[in-house]
Amino acid sequence: MKQKTHLKYADIISITGISERTFRYRMVELKEKYKDSPELLFKKGHSWRIHVSLINEFNNKHTNKN
Repeated sequence: MKQKTHLKYADIISITGISERTFRYRMVELKEKYKDSPELLFKKGHSWRIHVSLINEFNNKHTNKN
């Protein structure tokens, strides 16, 4: 059985637990950062395909103090 190499929006949201708004902000940053690497980040139709190696880019930037 093959494993997924690219994830969709819903996959990223369910794995990381971020909000839709946070996803959009991160995509703005990542589009600029990885514009020379279309194999890592590309748009197919109206949905983004994000390589699994970029999942850490969607983690929280700030952690709770508690």
